[in-house]
Amino acid sequence: MKMGVTAVMLPDLEFEEQVELCVSLGVHYYQYRPRTIPESQKDAAWGNWGNHKFDLTPERFLEEGAELTRTLRAAGLEPWGTVPAVAVDAPDDELRMAFEGAARADARSVRVSPPNYPDEAFDYIEMLDRVTERLGGVIESLSGPLGIRVIIETHCRSFATSPALALNLCRPFSPDKIGVIFDMANFCQEGELAPTLAVSVLKDYIDCVHIGGSQRAVSGVDEFGSKILENQMCTLSDGDLYVPDWLRAIAAAGIDPPLIVEDFTPNVSGAARLEQSARYLRRVLDGLSL
Repeated sequence: MKMGVTAVMLPDLEFEEQVELCVSLGVHYYQYRPRTIPESQKDAAWGNWGNHKFDLTPERFLEEGAELTRTLRAAGLEPWGTVPAVAVDAPDDELRMAFEGAARADARSVRVSPPNYPDEAFDYIEMLDRVTERLGGVIESLSGPLGIRVIIETHCRSFATSPALALNLCRPFSPDKIGVIFDMANFCQEGELAPTLAVSVLKDYIDCVHIGGSQRAVSGVDEFGSKILENQMCTLSDGDLYVPDWLRAIAAAGIDPPLIVEDFTPNVSGAARLEQSARYLRRVLDGLSL
């Protein structure tokens, strides 16, 4: 299994610095982050979901993506998809720009986010039909003609929070048209299944794995005497999910998706997070002979 990194976790590095770091750590795949930095964040400290030193807007990615990929490949890296902040119900022009940018950069896939589920009970089948109908239109008219694969992330609070819910969105379509970012850290918050079951549910659709650490912590006790739990980002080795079992399950399924590091441990630089994660992953992969 080969390691990759999502640029989302490297907010404090310019593109050339990111590439140099990846090469030094044996990271093979690079996932682009074409997003517009919110006005409220442009003068803020570097942050994963806010201000980035490498300000890769969707417009800039469309213009410079091909050259960025040439730079990656000259260094021995390969692009593996993009993770823009674009939703399935976004206007066609916004989606088209994301797909065209990925196509020019030879990045092969684009993450498209399904909506969050409502806070109160709702008609799941009606919402499923509505979202899959929109996905079908996007695939047929926007991503498919460009040879780009739509990828949906298993993400807490979203309509694809678990492997089975993600499968419901993907099943109407061929795996070469749509895939899934198998996000392990989010399984600590919602959607967790045993590794073998989770992998088996999505095996045909797993595009890549987002691998990061998350742990549950008790933050207090409520008026009923029940513990109040919160989720905290942490290193891979400190996370609640036992990474070796998940990697064994992926290997046993006969698939070999990139392991895209997504480490959001707070108060640590992007470089330090990637160094720690790469070192840990290499130890596990070598120990499992993967």
